[in-house]
Amino acid sequence: MTQTPGWQGIPPGADRFVPPLQRAAPSEGITEPTRSPALWVDLDYPDGSTSTRKGFAMAWTGTLVLAQWIEYSRAREAWVDAARCRRRDLRPDA
Repeated sequence: MTQTPGWQGIPPGADRFVPPLQRAAPSEGITEPTRSPALWVDLDYPDGSTSTRKGFAMAWTGTLVLAQWIEYSRAREAWVDAARCRRRDLRPDA
């Protein structure tokens, strides 16, 4: 049997993943859309750094957004303040 080249085990860099700071998940008033809007989300990390990621709004409340993005080959999620998110246009001519 022919083996194909590639990595084995956990995805590359996944052992270096540091989760961003996030807000506690709300228990009520959550909107879950049928299509998740594209967004830019500014994430804050425990060491004081920030990072802007492109992702999607999976759910939201009046003040929080459940943002999802891809990092180290895996989908990541965090509840963040809505003020840390802005819409992202997916049209190719935009």
